[in-house]
Amino acid sequence: MDFDQVKRSHFIHNLRRALPLAAHARPALLAFLRARGVNGRGAPRLIVLDVFDAGEDRGLMCRFAIAEDGEASSFIAPLAQVALARRHPAARLRVGRQRQLPPGAP
Repeated sequence: MDFDQVKRSHFIHNLRRALPLAAHARPALLAFLRARGVNGRGAPRLIVLDVFDAGEDRGLMCRFAIAEDGEASSFIAPLAQVALARRHPAARLRVGRQRQLPPGAP
């Protein structure tokens, strides 16, 4: 197995453990969504539902839904076109726990 493939598999596995993730569309995806009338004004909040490898020619892809959309429709796009939220609730909890105990404390 290729080393890059192993790293990619670990990355996908770690992202899947954190799903669903809040995100927003990067400019190219936002233009695509607007051209199809999917969203109105402003940038829609996205919820990443799944991450998968579509092979060498497509790369990493994700399935997402628009948070404000009442319909149960989802979309697929390259993961590079989706900006994941920087502050995930689980990440905040981890950081909070690390700040509570000083290094070397029992």
